[in-house]
Amino acid sequence: MPMVSEGLRNFLEQRLSSLEHIEVVLLLRRDPSRSWTAPEVAAALGSAPETAAMRLFLLASGGLIEFEPAGIPRYRYNGTDATTEATLQELSEVFASNREEVAAVVAAPRDPLRSFSDAFKFKK
Repeated sequence: MPMVSEGLRNFLEQRLSSLEHIEVVLLLRRDPSRSWTAPEVAAALGSAPETAAMRLFLLASGGLIEFEPAGIPRYRYNGTDATTEATLQELSEVFASNREEVAAVVAAPRDPLRSFSDAFKFKK
């Protein structure tokens, strides 16, 4: 049973703040050629369209998925860099076999000192 690595733990703490965010990213990642509307994501995940719309917006703002402006907003997994892709592959495997462990990581309180120091890290 795969365990959450330190790298994946850091990624979750920095980029995916809830199980719902994880579910949305993994759903979109399954078929990168498809673009999704909020109601389609909501139907696939069994959530409210408003909740799905908010999650999609936040994930697009964070760069994990891309926004496609159209009459009805659509979103697609953008296959970011190789490191992020490898981390999402690890997440997909761990989440499929041990959802509870991933949930525990996401639900764990953040270390305030680490959060403060991370605020001063430069992003590439």
